[in-house]
Amino acid sequence: MNKNFTNVQKRAIQYWFVDGLAELAAGLVSLFLAILFWIWQVVFMWRWSLPVIMVAGLGVSFGLRLIIQRIKERTTYLRTGYAAPFSGLEHKGSIAIVVAFTLLLLGLNYYLSTQGPQGLLWSPGVAGLVFAFIFAWTGALTKLRRFYFLALLSLCVGVALAVSGMDYFRGVGVLAGVVGLTLLYQGYRARKAYIRENPLLSNPINE
Repeated sequence: MNKNFTNVQKRAIQYWFVDGLAELAAGLVSLFLAILFWIWQVVFMWRWSLPVIMVAGLGVSFGLRLIIQRIKERTTYLRTGYAAPFSGLEHKGSIAIVVAFTLLLLGLNYYLSTQGPQGLLWSPGVAGLVFAFIFAWTGALTKLRRFYFLALLSLCVGVALAVSGMDYFRGVGVLAGVVGLTLLYQGYRARKAYIRENPLLSNPINE
């Protein structure tokens, strides 16, 4: 019974990424973050900028998810059927992995913060590690190799930016921009391949 439920969960996760829409949305969010980090110092001259940006980020994320759902209803579900999206909170193993990684990340971030300005230069590397973890985890859940490529790319770019000595804000901005553009490209290719392989059949009732 548990095995069958796990298989259903995996299929639901895989189906959410089958048409490339999730990657297109994630790419837009990453580009938003890239612009935000690039102009960070200008934006944060206003005292209420942090809560406004946090609320805006949540709003953009929820808004894009609703847009994805509407597009799926008009295109994806008409081609290959409906599957309820999987939130990830139902799987205890996934929650444990996220909690463990979060604690590790907090510990690493605390250590770097105690090393002064020199330690902060490694912040883009830490951001690259975060992106790499997210994409590797997504790849493990979806069995899609393109997410493993994104994980490797994020880690390599993050380390390269840290070694180059680029400051924290611009380094993270460049990383988010590279990841965002790659997500948009891969999402476009996945979307194009999905539509080509699953043509929308005409409704015989209307003929």
